[in-house]
Amino acid sequence: MGKNPWNHNGEGYIDKTAGVAIQHMSKEERKKYMAKRRSCRRTTDEMVIHEKAVKLRKMTDEQLVHYIEDRVEKAHSEGFNKGKLCAPVPRNIKIGPIINDIADVKGIGTTKLQEIRAILESHMEVK
Repeated sequence: MGKNPWNHNGEGYIDKTAGVAIQHMSKEERKKYMAKRRSCRRTTDEMVIHEKAVKLRKMTDEQLVHYIEDRVEKAHSEGFNKGKLCAPVPRNIKIGPIINDIADVKGIGTTKLQEIRAILESHMEVK
């Protein structure tokens, strides 16, 4: 048959894992010959995602609700802060200089100037 009958399977092919399991070897030597576990095939990113998923699956209903509510609050606050940064800065517009420039135009009297001032104030919400 061969040197070691434990290394041959029923079809005559050499099978190192069977021999390793029976022989008295150290743990490191056994790891070298034995098949790898499925978790070893995951990348580090996949392992992080897997750990988070396991943590979520182990949570109770109450813990899940609190976790989701906290995440929603965080998302709202982050969205609010980002929106605040993107919002246009309100400009401080003074109507006085604008009215003075319009008053210099020929044909506009004090009555028309008062109407223009009222229109500007209503649109710009000036008090």
